[in-house]
Amino acid sequence: MAGVSHLQALLDDVPEGRMVACLHDQNAVILHDGEKELGRIPLDGLLNVSLIDDSTVRRSYGVVKFFLLGPFAFLFPKKNIREAFRLHIEWKDGRGDYHENDIRILTRTMAEHRLNTLKSLMIPEIREQLAQKAAKARELLAASGKPADQRIVETSPFITCAGCTVEFRKSDLPPGGKCPVCGKLLKI
Repeated sequence: MAGVSHLQALLDDVPEGRMVACLHDQNAVILHDGEKELGRIPLDGLLNVSLIDDSTVRRSYGVVKFFLLGPFAFLFPKKNIREAFRLHIEWKDGRGDYHENDIRILTRTMAEHRLNTLKSLMIPEIREQLAQKAAKARELLAASGKPADQRIVETSPFITCAGCTVEFRKSDLPPGGKCPVCGKLLKI
């Protein structure tokens, strides 16, 4: 894993069609591109999370409309909308250094879902509940006598979309249970 100074460069190097997953455990937000972990942001260091809309609208005028409508064709342009969003995260690392990172997200639904998830993680009570759940899970695992690796293999926290092979964390599924990339229903 690279240092925090290289995190934005790693986020920018992710190919255009691939989405960066924002997974979390009881200590940090884990940024993962599907192949490797890009970095971690400590939960207690999150300062602000916001959504930036980079969507564009391009107007075009067809030749047929000019032929049929003449100068009135300017009143009826064809609009091509390209949606693009960025999740802007401001945070401090363990040494107190301030960082800002932007994560590209393809759809509004997924962008709003991640924004709400990260904003909820900024609440101290939610972080405390996560820590308590993790401690309870470790106690139950120790009491069961099963090795930790076997349990992780049995219940994977990830689900893969059959349509586009994008991987999601089960706890971070988009609303409606549909893949935000291809729109297919995710099978849990």
